[in-house]
Amino acid sequence: MPTARLKRIRSLLLELPQQLRLAYCLARDPRTPAASKAALGGALAVILNPLVDIPMWIPVVGQMDTVGLALLAVRTFNLQVDPEIRAEVEQQIRLRQSVFDRDLAQGTATARRLARLLRRAPGAAEEPLTPPAVPAWYRSGSGVGEDDAPIAAGAAAEE
Repeated sequence: MPTARLKRIRSLLLELPQQLRLAYCLARDPRTPAASKAALGGALAVILNPLVDIPMWIPVVGQMDTVGLALLAVRTFNLQVDPEIRAEVEQQIRLRQSVFDRDLAQGTATARRLARLLRRAPGAAEEPLTPPAVPAWYRSGSGVGEDDAPIAAGAAAEE
């Protein structure tokens, strides 16, 4: 029985990104009714509201209720859209020509341009960034990583 539940949880976690991608594309499509878009936004706002949630400190249940409710809201939204529009958008997703794919490519290109500009900016670090020193209380003393330069440098900096 526990393995059946784990398989169900796994399938839900694998389905969520697909449903979210479809919902994103349908929400960006002007043919999708505004009422459906508003209902999806309201449902996700309620689900993600930390005040109306099973406490996150409850192991697994605290996280899974959010995933399950989000999947339910997104599935409901996706099923409310005209089947012809949904089939068209699903085809675009399969061909990697959807609004999601275009927005993702544009966002990635923008992030790369921004990174290049920041590297060229006056006052940008000429030397590569070094990791911060690891405090002595954080090291386990097990011998693992004691030969690493950043840890050794951190130990020297603390003394």
